[in-house]
Amino acid sequence: MKISISEVEKLSTTALVKLGFSENDASLITKNIIDGELVGKKSHGLIRVLNAKKRVDAGKVNVDGQSEIIKNTDTQLYVDGKSKPGFIVCYESLEIAMEKAKESGMVMVGLKDVGVTGYIGSYARNVAENDLIYIGFHNSPGGLVPHGSTEPIWGTNPLTIGVPTEKSPAILDMASSMTTWGDLMVAKNEGKTIKNGVAIDDEGNATSDPEKAMEGGILPVGAHKGSGIAFMVEMLAGALTGSMVGSAVEGGWGSFYILIDPASFRSIDEFKKDAGLAITRLKESNKMKDVKEIYYPGERSYRLRKSNLEKGEIEVSETMLKQLREIAD
Repeated sequence: MKISISEVEKLSTTALVKLGFSENDASLITKNIIDGELVGKKSHGLIRVLNAKKRVDAGKVNVDGQSEIIKNTDTQLYVDGKSKPGFIVCYESLEIAMEKAKESGMVMVGLKDVGVTGYIGSYARNVAENDLIYIGFHNSPGGLVPHGSTEPIWGTNPLTIGVPTEKSPAILDMASSMTTWGDLMVAKNEGKTIKNGVAIDDEGNATSDPEKAMEGGILPVGAHKGSGIAFMVEMLAGALTGSMVGSAVEGGWGSFYILIDPASFRSIDEFKKDAGLAITRLKESNKMKDVKEIYYPGERSYRLRKSNLEKGEIEVSETMLKQLREIAD
Protein backbone atom coordinates (compact mmCIF):
# COMPACT_ATOMS: atom_id res chain seq x y z
CA MET A 1 0.00 0.00 0.00
CA LYS A 2 1.06 3.62 -0.55
CA ILE A 3 2.12 5.57 2.52
CA SER A 4 3.60 9.05 2.89
CA ILE A 5 7.37 9.29 3.26
CA SER A 6 7.02 11.49 6.33
CA GLU A 7 4.81 8.90 8.04
CA VAL A 8 7.25 6.10 7.28
CA GLU A 9 10.17 8.20 8.55
CA LYS A 10 8.33 8.89 11.79
CA LEU A 11 7.37 5.23 12.20
CA SER A 12 10.94 4.03 11.59
CA THR A 13 12.47 6.61 13.93
CA THR A 14 9.94 5.86 16.68
CA ALA A 15 10.55 2.12 16.39
CA LEU A 16 14.32 2.59 16.61
CA VAL A 17 14.01 4.88 19.64
CA LYS A 18 11.89 2.18 21.29
CA LEU A 19 14.80 -0.21 20.67
CA GLY A 20 17.07 2.10 22.67
CA PHE A 21 18.66 4.37 20.08
CA SER A 22 18.90 8.12 20.64
CA GLU A 23 16.76 10.41 18.48
CA ASN A 24 19.86 11.48 16.53
CA ASP A 25 21.08 7.93 15.90
CA ALA A 26 17.56 6.73 15.02
CA SER A 27 17.26 9.60 12.52
CA LEU A 28 20.57 8.70 10.85
CA ILE A 29 19.60 5.04 10.54
CA THR A 30 16.19 6.05 9.18
CA LYS A 31 17.83 8.39 6.66
CA ASN A 32 19.68 5.43 5.13
CA ILE A 33 16.67 3.12 5.32
CA ILE A 34 14.42 5.63 3.54
CA ASP A 35 17.09 6.22 0.89
CA GLY A 36 17.01 2.46 0.25
CA GLU A 37 13.22 2.48 -0.05
CA LEU A 38 13.23 5.52 -2.36
CA VAL A 39 15.40 3.75 -4.94
CA GLY A 40 13.46 0.49 -4.70
CA LYS A 41 16.05 -1.42 -2.68
CA LYS A 42 13.69 -3.15 -0.27
CA SER A 43 16.66 -5.29 0.77
CA HIS A 44 18.19 -2.19 2.37
CA GLY A 45 14.97 -0.50 3.42
CA LEU A 46 12.49 -1.00 6.26
CA ILE A 47 13.44 -4.66 6.64
CA ARG A 48 16.53 -3.28 8.38
CA VAL A 49 14.41 -2.05 11.29
CA LEU A 50 13.30 -5.63 11.91
CA ASN A 51 16.92 -6.73 11.61
CA ALA A 52 17.95 -4.03 14.11
CA LYS A 53 15.46 -5.39 16.64
CA LYS A 54 16.82 -8.89 16.17
CA ARG A 55 20.41 -7.70 16.67
CA VAL A 56 19.53 -5.51 19.66
CA ASP A 57 17.64 -8.39 21.31
CA ALA A 58 20.71 -10.60 20.73
CA GLY A 59 23.02 -8.03 22.33
CA LYS A 60 25.00 -7.52 19.13
CA VAL A 61 24.48 -3.75 18.88
CA ASN A 62 25.86 -0.90 20.95
CA VAL A 63 22.79 1.36 21.12
CA ASP A 64 24.06 4.03 23.49
CA GLY A 65 27.87 4.01 23.31
CA GLN A 66 30.19 6.28 21.34
CA SER A 67 32.60 5.45 18.54
CA GLU A 68 36.27 6.42 19.02
CA ILE A 69 38.60 8.19 16.60
CA ILE A 70 41.89 6.28 16.63
CA LYS A 71 43.78 8.34 14.07
CA ASN A 72 43.00 11.74 12.58
CA THR A 73 45.37 13.43 10.12
CA ASP A 74 44.95 15.64 7.05
CA THR A 75 44.60 12.60 4.79
CA GLN A 76 43.53 9.80 7.12
CA LEU A 77 40.67 9.00 9.47
CA TYR A 78 40.57 5.76 11.44
CA VAL A 79 37.54 5.08 13.64
CA ASP A 80 36.64 2.29 16.06
CA GLY A 81 32.88 1.95 15.82
CA LYS A 82 32.61 0.13 19.17
CA SER A 83 29.83 -2.08 17.72
CA LYS A 84 27.60 0.90 16.83
CA PRO A 85 25.45 0.46 13.70
CA GLY A 86 27.48 1.20 10.58
CA PHE A 87 24.80 3.60 9.31
CA ILE A 88 25.68 6.02 12.09
CA VAL A 89 29.47 5.69 11.92
CA CYS A 90 29.47 6.01 8.12
CA TYR A 91 27.43 9.23 8.06
CA GLU A 92 29.40 10.77 10.94
CA SER A 93 32.76 9.88 9.41
CA LEU A 94 31.67 11.27 6.03
CA GLU A 95 31.06 14.70 7.55
CA ILE A 96 34.67 14.80 8.74
CA ALA A 97 36.14 13.12 5.66
CA MET A 98 34.50 15.43 3.10
CA GLU A 99 36.04 18.47 4.78
CA LYS A 100 39.45 16.78 4.75
CA ALA A 101 39.12 15.85 1.06
CA LYS A 102 38.28 19.45 0.14
CA GLU A 103 41.36 20.66 2.02
CA SER A 104 43.88 17.91 1.19
CA GLY A 105 42.60 16.60 -2.14
CA MET A 106 42.17 13.03 -0.88
CA VAL A 107 41.41 11.20 2.34
CA MET A 108 41.46 7.51 3.34
CA VAL A 109 38.92 6.34 5.92
CA GLY A 110 38.98 3.09 7.85
CA LEU A 111 36.10 2.00 10.09
CA LYS A 112 36.48 -1.02 12.36
CA ASP A 113 34.03 -2.95 14.50
CA VAL A 114 30.81 -1.45 13.16
CA GLY A 115 27.40 -3.03 12.66
CA VAL A 116 25.17 -3.05 9.59
CA THR A 117 26.29 -0.39 7.08
CA GLY A 118 23.06 -0.47 5.05
CA TYR A 119 22.58 1.13 1.64
CA ILE A 120 26.10 2.21 0.61
CA GLY A 121 24.77 4.05 -2.45
CA SER A 122 23.38 6.69 -0.07
CA TYR A 123 26.88 7.58 1.13
CA ALA A 124 28.26 7.62 -2.42
CA ARG A 125 25.47 9.91 -3.64
CA ASN A 126 25.99 12.24 -0.69
CA VAL A 127 29.69 12.53 -1.57
CA ALA A 128 29.17 12.92 -5.33
CA GLU A 129 26.59 15.65 -4.77
CA ASN A 130 29.35 17.50 -2.91
CA ASP A 131 31.60 17.30 -6.01
CA LEU A 132 33.83 14.54 -4.64
CA ILE A 133 34.56 11.00 -5.81
CA TYR A 134 33.72 8.08 -3.51
CA ILE A 135 35.40 4.66 -3.70
CA GLY A 136 34.16 2.30 -1.02
CA PHE A 137 34.70 -1.25 0.20
CA HIS A 138 32.42 -2.61 2.95
CA ASN A 139 32.39 -6.17 4.25
CA SER A 140 29.78 -8.11 6.17
CA PRO A 141 29.20 -11.49 7.81
CA GLY A 142 29.26 -14.58 5.65
CA GLY A 143 26.69 -15.31 3.02
CA LEU A 144 28.70 -15.52 -0.19
CA VAL A 145 30.00 -18.87 -1.39
CA PRO A 146 33.33 -18.41 -3.24
CA HIS A 147 33.53 -19.81 -6.77
CA GLY A 148 34.20 -23.55 -6.60
CA SER A 149 33.35 -23.82 -2.88
CA THR A 150 30.20 -24.86 -1.02
CA GLU A 151 30.88 -22.80 2.12
CA PRO A 152 29.62 -19.22 2.67
CA ILE A 153 32.94 -17.91 4.01
CA TRP A 154 32.90 -14.32 2.62
CA GLY A 155 30.39 -11.52 2.96
CA THR A 156 28.26 -10.31 0.03
CA ASN A 157 30.75 -7.42 0.04
CA PRO A 158 29.80 -4.51 -2.23
CA LEU A 159 32.09 -2.38 -4.38
CA THR A 160 30.78 1.18 -4.54
CA ILE A 161 31.96 4.14 -6.64
CA GLY A 162 30.29 7.53 -6.84
CA VAL A 163 31.29 10.20 -9.37
CA PRO A 164 29.91 13.74 -9.81
CA THR A 165 28.78 14.66 -13.33
CA GLU A 166 26.99 17.61 -14.90
CA LYS A 167 23.95 15.34 -14.93
CA SER A 168 22.92 13.18 -11.95
CA PRO A 169 25.76 11.44 -10.04
CA ALA A 170 27.07 8.22 -11.57
CA ILE A 171 26.83 5.57 -8.83
CA LEU A 172 28.06 2.00 -9.15
CA ASP A 173 26.87 0.09 -6.08
CA MET A 174 27.17 -3.63 -6.68
CA ALA A 175 27.24 -6.57 -4.33
CA SER A 176 29.77 -9.23 -5.21
CA SER A 177 26.92 -11.77 -4.95
CA MET A 178 24.03 -12.56 -7.30
CA THR A 179 21.55 -11.41 -4.68
CA THR A 180 21.93 -9.90 -1.21
CA TRP A 181 21.27 -11.07 2.32
CA GLY A 182 18.69 -8.32 2.55
CA ASP A 183 16.84 -9.82 -0.42
CA LEU A 184 16.70 -13.12 1.46
CA MET A 185 15.34 -11.36 4.55
CA VAL A 186 12.63 -9.60 2.54
CA ALA A 187 11.58 -12.79 0.72
CA LYS A 188 11.46 -14.77 3.96
CA ASN A 189 9.49 -12.05 5.75
CA GLU A 190 6.98 -11.77 2.89
CA GLY A 191 6.70 -15.54 2.35
CA LYS A 192 8.12 -15.35 -1.18
CA THR A 193 10.73 -17.30 -3.14
CA ILE A 194 13.99 -16.02 -4.62
CA LYS A 195 15.27 -16.35 -8.17
CA ASN A 196 16.59 -19.73 -9.27
CA GLY A 197 20.33 -20.08 -9.71
CA VAL A 198 21.42 -17.42 -7.21
CA ALA A 199 21.77 -19.48 -4.02
CA ILE A 200 22.38 -22.98 -2.67
CA ASP A 201 21.18 -24.89 0.39
CA ASP A 202 23.46 -26.35 3.06
CA GLU A 203 24.04 -29.43 0.91
CA GLY A 204 25.21 -27.42 -2.09
CA ASN A 205 22.02 -27.80 -4.12
CA ALA A 206 20.34 -24.91 -5.93
CA THR A 207 17.36 -23.49 -4.03
CA SER A 208 14.69 -20.82 -4.41
CA ASP A 209 13.75 -21.02 -0.73
CA PRO A 210 15.21 -17.96 1.11
CA GLU A 211 15.38 -19.81 4.43
CA LYS A 212 17.34 -22.68 2.90
CA ALA A 213 19.58 -20.14 1.15
CA MET A 214 20.34 -18.57 4.54
CA GLU A 215 21.45 -22.00 5.76
CA GLY A 216 23.48 -22.55 2.58
CA GLY A 217 24.81 -19.48 0.80
CA ILE A 218 24.60 -17.01 -2.06
CA LEU A 219 26.55 -17.46 -5.28
CA PRO A 220 28.98 -14.79 -6.56
CA VAL A 221 28.08 -12.61 -9.54
CA GLY A 222 30.11 -13.50 -12.61
CA ALA A 223 31.44 -16.70 -11.01
CA HIS A 224 35.18 -16.24 -10.31
CA LYS A 225 35.00 -12.48 -10.94
CA GLY A 226 32.49 -11.77 -8.18
CA SER A 227 34.33 -14.19 -5.94
CA GLY A 228 37.54 -12.22 -6.55
CA ILE A 229 35.83 -8.90 -5.74
CA ALA A 230 34.47 -10.33 -2.49
CA PHE A 231 37.94 -11.52 -1.51
CA MET A 232 39.56 -8.16 -2.20
CA VAL A 233 36.86 -6.33 -0.24
CA GLU A 234 37.69 -8.60 2.71
CA MET A 235 41.33 -7.52 2.38
CA LEU A 236 40.55 -3.79 2.34
CA ALA A 237 37.48 -3.51 4.55
CA GLY A 238 38.48 -6.32 6.90
CA ALA A 239 42.21 -7.03 7.13
CA LEU A 240 43.26 -3.40 6.58
CA THR A 241 40.95 -1.95 9.25
CA GLY A 242 41.40 -4.71 11.81
CA SER A 243 37.85 -5.98 11.42
CA MET A 244 36.40 -9.38 10.58
CA VAL A 245 37.82 -11.12 7.51
CA GLY A 246 35.11 -13.48 6.34
CA SER A 247 35.01 -16.57 8.53
CA ALA A 248 38.81 -16.52 8.91
CA VAL A 249 39.16 -13.64 11.39
CA GLU A 250 36.55 -12.68 13.99
CA GLY A 251 35.48 -9.09 14.62
CA GLY A 252 32.89 -6.49 13.72
CA TRP A 253 32.10 -5.36 10.19
CA GLY A 254 34.72 -3.20 8.50
CA SER A 255 34.69 -0.37 5.98
CA PHE A 256 37.39 1.34 3.96
CA TYR A 257 36.65 4.20 1.64
CA ILE A 258 38.56 6.89 -0.24
CA LEU A 259 37.34 10.37 -1.10
CA ILE A 260 39.01 12.24 -3.96
CA ASP A 261 38.59 15.87 -4.94
CA PRO A 262 38.70 16.08 -8.78
CA ALA A 263 39.73 19.73 -8.39
CA SER A 264 43.16 18.43 -7.32
CA PHE A 265 43.76 17.58 -10.99
CA ARG A 266 41.56 19.96 -12.96
CA SER A 267 38.59 22.26 -12.49
CA ILE A 268 35.50 20.50 -11.21
CA ASP A 269 33.44 22.00 -14.04
CA GLU A 270 35.76 20.53 -16.69
CA PHE A 271 35.69 17.14 -14.97
CA LYS A 272 31.90 17.09 -14.69
CA LYS A 273 31.55 18.27 -18.30
CA ASP A 274 33.68 15.38 -19.62
CA ALA A 275 31.81 12.92 -17.40
CA GLY A 276 28.57 14.29 -18.85
CA LEU A 277 29.88 13.89 -22.41
CA ALA A 278 30.71 10.25 -21.68
CA ILE A 279 27.15 9.74 -20.43
CA THR A 280 25.70 11.38 -23.56
CA ARG A 281 27.88 9.21 -25.81
CA LEU A 282 26.70 6.08 -23.99
CA LYS A 283 23.03 6.98 -24.16
CA GLU A 284 23.23 7.94 -27.85
CA SER A 285 25.12 4.80 -28.89
CA ASN A 286 23.43 2.28 -31.21
CA LYS A 287 21.02 0.11 -29.27
CA MET A 288 20.40 -3.61 -29.47
CA LYS A 289 16.99 -4.83 -30.58
CA ASP A 290 14.22 -4.29 -28.00
CA VAL A 291 16.40 -1.86 -26.00
CA LYS A 292 14.59 1.45 -25.63
CA GLU A 293 17.14 3.26 -23.49
CA ILE A 294 20.69 2.70 -22.23
CA TYR A 295 21.31 3.74 -18.64
CA TYR A 296 24.52 4.77 -16.91
CA PRO A 297 25.23 3.47 -13.37
CA GLY A 298 22.82 4.90 -10.83
CA GLU A 299 20.59 6.67 -13.36
CA ARG A 300 17.46 4.57 -12.84
CA SER A 301 17.84 4.70 -9.07
CA TYR A 302 18.22 8.49 -9.21
CA ARG A 303 15.10 8.85 -11.35
CA LEU A 304 13.08 6.58 -9.08
CA ARG A 305 14.25 8.45 -5.99
CA LYS A 306 13.33 11.80 -7.55
CA SER A 307 9.91 10.50 -8.64
CA ASN A 308 9.11 9.08 -5.20
CA LEU A 309 10.20 12.30 -3.49
CA GLU A 310 7.96 14.33 -5.81
CA LYS A 311 5.02 12.03 -5.05
CA GLY A 312 5.82 12.14 -1.36
CA GLU A 313 4.98 8.47 -0.84
CA ILE A 314 6.37 4.95 -1.23
CA GLU A 315 4.97 1.44 -1.42
CA VAL A 316 5.11 -0.52 1.84
CA SER A 317 3.57 -3.94 2.38
CA GLU A 318 0.86 -4.38 5.01
CA THR A 319 2.99 -7.09 6.62
CA MET A 320 5.89 -4.67 7.05
CA LEU A 321 3.70 -1.86 8.39
CA LYS A 322 2.14 -4.17 10.96
CA GLN A 323 5.56 -5.33 12.18
CA LEU A 324 6.91 -1.77 12.41
CA ARG A 325 3.88 -0.57 14.33
CA GLU A 326 4.22 -3.46 16.77
CA ILE A 327 7.78 -2.33 17.55
CA ALA A 328 6.86 1.37 17.68
CA ASP A 329 3.88 0.75 20.00
